[in-house]
Amino acid sequence: MNKIKTTFLFFCFNLFIFSAKSQAILNTETLMKEIDSTIFFSGNLEGDLQFGNINLLQFNGSTLFGKKIKKHLFRGFINYGYLAENNSILSSDLSSQFRYNYEINNHSFFGFFQIQNAISLKLNKRIVLGGGFRQGLLKKKNKGNYFDMAYGVFLEDEEYQESMTTMVNVTNIRINLASYSQFQIGKKNRLLTVLYYQLNAENFADYRIYVEPRFYHDWKKISMYIKGMYRFHSTPYIDIINFDSDFMMGFEFKL
Repeated sequence: MNKIKTTFLFFCFNLFIFSAKSQAILNTETLMKEIDSTIFFSGNLEGDLQFGNINLLQFNGSTLFGKKIKKHLFRGFINYGYLAENNSILSSDLSSQFRYNYEINNHSFFGFFQIQNAISLKLNKRIVLGGGFRQGLLKKKNKGNYFDMAYGVFLEDEEYQESMTTMVNVTNIRINLASYSQFQIGKKNRLLTVLYYQLNAENFADYRIYVEPRFYHDWKKISMYIKGMYRFHSTPYIDIINFDSDFMMGFEFKL
């Protein structure tokens, strides 16, 4: 009998955050292999509040849900981030993505649709539609270990707020190469890593890179993770910094 699996990231806290402005790329790989024929739900909540020489309010929340029906895997992702410093809103960013995979043995065909905005990047909207093939390269006895490569293409439509009166509209076709891996380290530790390389099909000098390693230490009902992230865009379309990164620590509770 199928049971509903519910995972709540009950609280997360930041050890260190260093960030600048670049193009956002969404990662929905986290916990993908835990989705089976049951309904899966996870959510996280992160926050930081400071008073004194600096008045800072930061809030990040996200929800990931999934359902597998035989060879069909459905996933949805919603994320919201807010950052205000000294009564000035630096970020109020909303993003969402829907992904579909059709499994063929250890491989799958996939399609996805994404929409987002990002004040921190002066990005009024980004709409992405694409698909491709995901190849499982590691034959494993342990379901928790995998190494996959993905090859795809997508259409992106972006609108930037260059100034109060000037908009910049960009439409591209990008070639997407990605790798996804997770490996158990002993009985209680595992390392999950995601890497994206997105190349403009009409301008090879325009590319984006996203790297996110995540290290877990698992207990029976609780997992602790440390996550790093790096994003880079070789040719920003307006005057913003071309990279951003962060380093975070969190706790995941399973019910």
